[in-house]
Amino acid sequence: MKITDRFELTGSTVPKADKTKTKAGEEKAEEVVTKDQVTVSAAAKEIGRLQIEVSKVPEIRTDRVEEIKNAIASGTYEVKGEAVAGKILKEAIIDSIV
Repeated sequence: MKITDRFELTGSTVPKADKTKTKAGEEKAEEVVTKDQVTVSAAAKEIGRLQIEVSKVPEIRTDRVEEIKNAIASGTYEVKGEAVAGKILKEAIIDSIV
């Protein structure tokens, strides 16, 4: 068997397309395309704006890091054991759910 990009009909006739129907169909298709539109809600616009704002915030707050480093160096940094334990448990619960 030989496969080519040519299409040949053997022993059958294909009716010619009715140009009036084709033109009407094309006009109708064009009409539909011109009526397509997208509306973005106010909430979606706000979400987009907030995403841009969040992307501007640095992931590491160097001012806070320096503040904690200085507190540790001077011996004034205090850690609340209950707060640390609570956060560890919270992360463990979230990890087990996800």
